Amino acid sequence: MTTQLTKPVRRKSNELRRDRGKYRPIIVTLYPAGFIGLRLEGTRKEETIPIEAVYERAIKMRLAFEAAEKKAREVKRKGRS
Repeated sequence: MTTQLTKPVRRKSNELRRDRGKYRPIIVTLYPAGFIGLRLEGTRKEETIPIEAVYERAIKMRLAFEAAEKKAREVKRKGRS
């Protein structure tokens, strides 16, 4: 069972991004309205994206990866013949 979001939850990621000469961690915020906010630590500008859009993109990336793996296996198999 998971906890329902009732207020924004912020976490600092281990991912670093170079910005204006500094490496800054990415701050991730989960909003109850169904959005994810991303900003660099020490900045105010936040980028938001619907959670549904992130999920759809993740599925498309997985399917593309699987298709590329399948194609590589087929090319390798044809090379043996």
